[in-house]
Amino acid sequence: MWGSSALFASAQSAQELIDSVLNPPPGSEHYSSYSSAIYYNHTLYNQTPIASTNYDRLEASAKLLLNPAAYNYAAGGGGLEKTVVANREAFDHWRIVPRVMRDVLPARNLSTTLFGRTYPAPIVMAPVGVQTLFHPDGERATSKVFGELGLPYTLSTASSTGFADVAASNGLGNPRWYQLYWPSDDDLTRSYLQTALDNEYEVLVVTLDTWDLGWRTRDLDQGFFPFILGVGVQIGLEDPVAHQKLGFNPLAPNATQEQKQTAALYHTVVTSRGISPVWRNITKLREVWGERPIVLKGIQSVEDAKLAVQYGVQGIILSNHGGRQVDGAIGSLDALPAIVEAVKGKITIGFDGGIRSGSDIFKAIALGADFIQVGRPILWGLAHEGEKGVRHVIKSLLAEFEITVGLAGYAALKDVQVGALVKNTWTNGGT
Repeated sequence: MWGSSALFASAQSAQELIDSVLNPPPGSEHYSSYSSAIYYNHTLYNQTPIASTNYDRLEASAKLLLNPAAYNYAAGGGGLEKTVVANREAFDHWRIVPRVMRDVLPARNLSTTLFGRTYPAPIVMAPVGVQTLFHPDGERATSKVFGELGLPYTLSTASSTGFADVAASNGLGNPRWYQLYWPSDDDLTRSYLQTALDNEYEVLVVTLDTWDLGWRTRDLDQGFFPFILGVGVQIGLEDPVAHQKLGFNPLAPNATQEQKQTAALYHTVVTSRGISPVWRNITKLREVWGERPIVLKGIQSVEDAKLAVQYGVQGIILSNHGGRQVDGAIGSLDALPAIVEAVKGKITIGFDGGIRSGSDIFKAIALGADFIQVGRPILWGLAHEGEKGVRHVIKSLLAEFEITVGLAGYAALKDVQVGALVKNTWTNGGT
């Protein structure tokens, strides 16, 4: 029964198993193998990751690398920053219930389909602007890494890099979304949208909660507003309609410093001048964007989620702008269950607000989100040598997410549902 051929087969299988970890064939790697790569790189080459795999330590090291004003711009929130805290506390309101003895090997299928396109995981880059504050490569670095991984990259209207340059770094055919801070000037809105389409951005994300800036005390105390300095206004500086409105091209070789600052202020004022977007104007976006997907970002109430369905948009993103707008607002994850119950199946639901780990992603997906967006962790990675740090952070999140899905007892993303969680009733005062 245990002849030499059987022993040889076992030996071959053992060697194949070792090789599959140490030297996996190209294309066969799965996300969770990143942890094995970290261990073996240290064992064989005495190499450690470029930054911590723990979010708190990652942020702490990024803080040491960054100008204090840049760090506070990203880390801070509105007012007393109660909403920043609420976003994180909301994840502690739920606990994962792992299942065992289930068929979850060799790798989990994390793929999902959003707006007719299939992605390898339900992770989208949040529309974070002013990225050159964190590394000179800024959006070029982050868009390149997301392109490599085939995950959607969302370009912010407050980008410090223009449409075409981000498209080039992201790569031909890779998924690109565009986030609009809705200008009060319809001509400028149409121009921004048309330029996005010309550069093959395929999903429009409309931010609704930042038509006026929140009371951001960290920035106010330092008087720090990067847009006046010309950071985060590149889309406006490059726009031909803006040039017509201004009467000059601020990027021309003979443009004066005063003209450049005027153009920067114009872009900033026209996208955040205190005029709230209204539902009826979605038809104006459709005039340019057509029937392509429109996603509304900043939804926190059931009533607004229902209105989004009524007005025919394809998606919503639950978000409180990372706690940077309304102080004392509900944590985004706390808003998710009721909205899912009200509109799930009628509209695609994204989630943004406090994602710091793979288990956070698991909880958001289990509670009904179709995808999540990640922002601050990517910025802290960007501070660590640009694309190297970004690549490390997103690969760490993907690895931990896949490991969490498997260890919780699930083989595929579609199986991760609310039954995987229980409500946590424990408080500091007991149960």
